[in-house]
Amino acid sequence: MLISLFSFQEQFVQTTHPLYHFGHFKFLVVAIAFGVIITASIYNLAFYIYIRHRQYLYYGLAQLSTLFMLINLDAMIISPFNEIFPFGSYVLLDLSKAFLLLFSLLFIREFLKAYHAPKVTQLIDIILVITALDILLCLLLSHTLFTHLIPIFIPIWLVLSEAYREIKEKDTPFYLLLTGWYITIGIAIIEFVGFIKMTGIVFPFLHVTFSIESIFLSLAIAYKFKLVEERHKTQQALLLQQSRLASMGEMISIIAHQWKQPLNVLSMIHMNLKKIYPAHPKGELLLSEANKQINYMTNTIESFREFYNPSKAKTDFSIQEATQNALNIVQHALKGAKISTQTSFYHDITLYGNQNEFEQVILNLLNNAKDALMEKGETPATITITLKDKTLTIQDNANGIAKEYLKKIFNPYFSTKNNSDGIGLYISKLIIEQELGARLQVESQQGIGTTFQIRFP
Repeated sequence: MLISLFSFQEQFVQTTHPLYHFGHFKFLVVAIAFGVIITASIYNLAFYIYIRHRQYLYYGLAQLSTLFMLINLDAMIISPFNEIFPFGSYVLLDLSKAFLLLFSLLFIREFLKAYHAPKVTQLIDIILVITALDILLCLLLSHTLFTHLIPIFIPIWLVLSEAYREIKEKDTPFYLLLTGWYITIGIAIIEFVGFIKMTGIVFPFLHVTFSIESIFLSLAIAYKFKLVEERHKTQQALLLQQSRLASMGEMISIIAHQWKQPLNVLSMIHMNLKKIYPAHPKGELLLSEANKQINYMTNTIESFREFYNPSKAKTDFSIQEATQNALNIVQHALKGAKISTQTSFYHDITLYGNQNEFEQVILNLLNNAKDALMEKGETPATITITLKDKTLTIQDNANGIAKEYLKKIFNPYFSTKNNSDGIGLYISKLIIEQELGARLQVESQQGIGTTFQIRFP
């Protein structure tokens, strides 16, 4: 995260007088930079107190170490800070650098936990042990070894480079982290090799760089916290859906248990009736039809019980079969609402995932189409299902969705229907895109209808 002051060490030993003199403008720049660093420290430490995420604690302590290091540096080589800060010690400077490296590495390790980079974690642990020994050495002998010989931006750069190489799925917080630190490391290298000193320019570049780094890393932490909250919200929604399905599954299991015995009794009665009246052709036809209805009721209740089983088992399943299963469940409700269905399966697709969850999505889309068509109240009412070119399409002719609602229908708790919690399409999109790796999209034409498309990889 920061710079080594190794290039200044000989100057610290040889002089006790300020090397640089800052006027009013440069003094103001330093004061503003200190204010930014202090604010970042308080901000992150306050967050740690409230939400107990250790990355805030480590970064807040790293910022305090940065501040303490800069104060020591200013007290030794810059006027008027040598008078404002009545201390300035080479030992304290070494110690502040070591603590800065320690807390920076702890912060990086905590920040990168969600990215699953074990090699980076191992590298950080090794450097942490060396840094801890360096701090102990400084406390015992008033002198560091590791941070004295190696600029501390080098281990930070090594860790960040390894993280960039190992982490495959990089996001905005990760790039903000890299940007903030690489800006600081770049200025650190320029200072270390003496390019700025050679130009004769005297300006608090390090102070400004550290304040910029504070802003970038604070944004990275805040953005990451936002993503974590969104993932938590997603998990809560899925858990809510699974809880509902589990409750419905239990209820259907109870109903199935209660129905099983009466259905068996009815089957036995029909067998006895057939024996009693074997020669009556009309009676035989009626008994055959009654047995079909009993078998249908038995199969239906078993299908519902299996459908509402909240199993998370993943297998290879047929998209055509899963779609047809969901359609069979809602078929009688569609017929009762005088809604016709048209299916065109040009080819089948095999997908790896949870078939039960996929069928729940299809059922939800079909029910939404049914509700829209019933609200329209006009005939003919039709739902068309097409599987072609790795795309499953479910289309209705219910006049479409208003433009002001179209962009919101996948938002949680948004619904255009009364007595709806607005979570069905939100969970459907989560299942399709996060659980199954496909894409769920919607198109709507005002006055014509709505089309949902599931695009498979």
